[in-house]
Amino acid sequence: MGSLRVVSRLGFALAVACAGCGGGGGGGDDGSGDDDSVSSLTIAPEAATVALSPTGTGGYLATQPFIVTAHHADGTTSDVTATADWFVEDNHVTVVRGTATITAAGPYTVTAQLAGKSAPAQLTATLADTNFGTGFDPMDGPKLDGAPDGAQVPSIAYPIAGALFPVNVAPIEVHIQKSDPAQRLARIELTSGALLTYKFYARCAASPNPAKFANACLISLGGAFAAQLAGVSEADDVRLTVRLAAEDGTKLGEAVPIALAWSKVALTGGLYYWTTAGTGDTTFNTAIARYDFNGDASAPTIYLSSADAPKVPDGQPQCIGCHAVSPDGAKLAFSLGGSTPGFFSLFDVATTQPTQSKLTDKFAGMATFSPDGSRMVSMAYGKLTLRTADATLGVVQDELFAGVGEKVSHPFWSPAGGKLTFVSWTPSAADISAGQITGDMVQGGQVWIADSDGRAMQGAPRLLVPRAPGVTSYYPAISDDERFVVFNQSRCAGPANTPGWGAGACDGYNDVSAALQVVPVAGGPAIPLTRANGGDAPLT
Repeated sequence: MGSLRVVSRLGFALAVACAGCGGGGGGGDDGSGDDDSVSSLTIAPEAATVALSPTGTGGYLATQPFIVTAHHADGTTSDVTATADWFVEDNHVTVVRGTATITAAGPYTVTAQLAGKSAPAQLTATLADTNFGTGFDPMDGPKLDGAPDGAQVPSIAYPIAGALFPVNVAPIEVHIQKSDPAQRLARIELTSGALLTYKFYARCAASPNPAKFANACLISLGGAFAAQLAGVSEADDVRLTVRLAAEDGTKLGEAVPIALAWSKVALTGGLYYWTTAGTGDTTFNTAIARYDFNGDASAPTIYLSSADAPKVPDGQPQCIGCHAVSPDGAKLAFSLGGSTPGFFSLFDVATTQPTQSKLTDKFAGMATFSPDGSRMVSMAYGKLTLRTADATLGVVQDELFAGVGEKVSHPFWSPAGGKLTFVSWTPSAADISAGQITGDMVQGGQVWIADSDGRAMQGAPRLLVPRAPGVTSYYPAISDDERFVVFNQSRCAGPANTPGWGAGACDGYNDVSAALQVVPVAGGPAIPLTRANGGDAPLT
């Protein structure tokens, strides 16, 4: 596959300026100095390679001394190592009086400056290390190091091949589908050219849904190691190789390796997602979880559980459903009580308190915010309503896009405010008789797009992805630059889901065959996002 090389150095430098500078000794504030006799600078060595060593506290470290020589107009030279200014466009390298301290593998440029002259040096840090997960006996390591059995070929379910990760998404997880149920031991190997060779031995953790995915093996490396992966990704892809074996060393199999990459550019803000209760969660059944990217290595936490959400009327399930966050992250809208009741709440994110809750039947099952968060489009039973996003939840315009002539749902307002996309569908007789017309299921869905001024809709919508036989299109979203719409499409011939609500193969609820496609806002053929979809990778 093609290289996933991440060239982020310039953007990172613009974002953090010289935050990684060590600031050696004296010298001018900007490297200009006041010595007009300096005609040039040289640095030694001009290229150096160091091997990182474990610090004993989970990190890595190496040092490299440099000597800077000033060449004067009169032909003399002087050692200016202690007075030169030092610059490195990365906070994993600091230089103090000529000695560089490096904490992450990768290629770096170290530059000394004095009297308006500069001298760069190339510094390369490598890492070769082996670690063991909690509960793994190091004496079992050799069981995973021999020649694999060609009949045993486990498969990597996650990450998907070609994935690119921000440096501050944690933990780093690898999900593997076993080739034999007896496999319990795992070796994760991460390599990148000559820069990285890292082996991690661990015992397989079970899937959160072991009844359905009995042969899953989950391994977590924690988040701090991402700094090493982002560093080496500047030069080459990271190759992930996985081995599994039984307790006695038999059934040793190796998965087909995949290429990955990590970016040094960290995400900011928050990423919210819906989740069910995990192992040990006995007080709630559903929740909204959040990555808070204010930290250096963020891990997801439960932002709001169903137990802490507004209480629904007796007899209705206390659960959280579809949700949306305003572009500024200040407001959260979500449904409550299941699809049929359509209860709704608008939350203040900072205080984790409701601004308003509507525990009346069929108020809203989905919502999307205007760019400034002052308005929202809500959906209830196939009808879209423009309303204020405040304590009144006042109606600005009802029956949006009634001219479409079908039920409408799955609204998404672009962050820039110029477009709104949604889905239309026609419930079947069976859907109507079963009461499955709430709008979270959209059999035979097609995607529309409409113009907006950021506060209201402008003109009639335009059909963007027409209905097609054997599939349904749903959950559209608009890119920040308003050039593309990405959406899900599932196959009616695909596998059905577990019995219950949304069990159909292509009802647009939680379809197993769902795959991402992208289409230009101007229209045209949709393009499958093959890498993002992960092909036929197994589930864990």
